[in-house]
Amino acid sequence: MALIRNLSKISRNSRLQTEAESTYNILIHNGKKFLQINTYGSKDRVHTDVVSQSIQIDEQSAKQLLEIIKSEFSL
Repeated sequence: MALIRNLSKISRNSRLQTEAESTYNILIHNGKKFLQINTYGSKDRVHTDVVSQSIQIDEQSAKQLLEIIKSEFSL
């Protein structure tokens, strides 16, 4: 699991990843909210009900992500 504090843009070749089931929930720790996103791997994975990866986003990184989304997707 990773708590994301800052997002930096990187220019490199990437490819679209395989589709995965995912869920999110809101955590409250010491009065602060965190968004947690869990992925469960592809449908071909042996244990499809086990979390594969998790990221947590605090308020600061959520604001940054929102600005990136607005800019990159022209919203």
